[in-house]
Amino acid sequence: MNTELTNRVTMLKATSSYMAEKSTLWNSMARLQTAMTDFNAEIGEIDAAAQQHGTPNGATADKANARDALEDVTYLMCEALSVLAHEGANNELAALTRVARTTLDRMGEEELSNRAAAVLAQANTHKNDLVTLQVTQENIDEMSSALTAFNTAKKAPRTATANRAALTERLPQLVKEGTDILRNRVDPMVNLFSRTNPDSSPVMRTRARLWIERQRIRRNPCRRSLRRHHEGAVGSEE
Repeated sequence: MNTELTNRVTMLKATSSYMAEKSTLWNSMARLQTAMTDFNAEIGEIDAAAQQHGTPNGATADKANARDALEDVTYLMCEALSVLAHEGANNELAALTRVARTTLDRMGEEELSNRAAAVLAQANTHKNDLVTLQVTQENIDEMSSALTAFNTAKKAPRTATANRAALTERLPQLVKEGTDILRNRVDPMVNLFSRTNPDSSPVMRTRARLWIERQRIRRNPCRRSLRRHHEGAVGSEE
């Protein structure tokens, strides 16, 4: 979350905490209790979304590991097949398997996936001959699994990015909904307590907001200096 959104969430939470602390002043009003229940539930949704938004995603690391595994098995299979290509004067197979580790490393995701799939197909075609090079069916199956794992992993970051983008859009909406409950339901009902407790009503409504402003000033030396300058000017005028 950006600073502005974080400050708004902090204000909502501070309001919730202060209202809970002063609940004996207002819990006799059932409608206000319902509004506060809805308000706190909204804060819970904000917290859940913020936590999910801020949690590092392991999809990128998983993709890197899957790629390393696929490059390794593809390279070794190319080495074995290149021997068969040379002995059989198979130029097409020779061209397919003429790769270095750095060649595989420089390939894009789709290019690597397509090359590995082509090599795997040739391995299945020549698996009887590959046995003489100590390449077993287990090795071929290992390459097949590595290719499947890579193809699955390379889609995951795109999904994670899409989910994060959705949360980025959702968080401001949740904060807006929480603020709406506070302004249009909680605040008006809190004001009604001015009839029976005129001193507590404005305090309940504004204390959390003033707390946020103080925190902003403490974090901003320039603003603090301006405030002190202003207070000094007012004092001198008096």
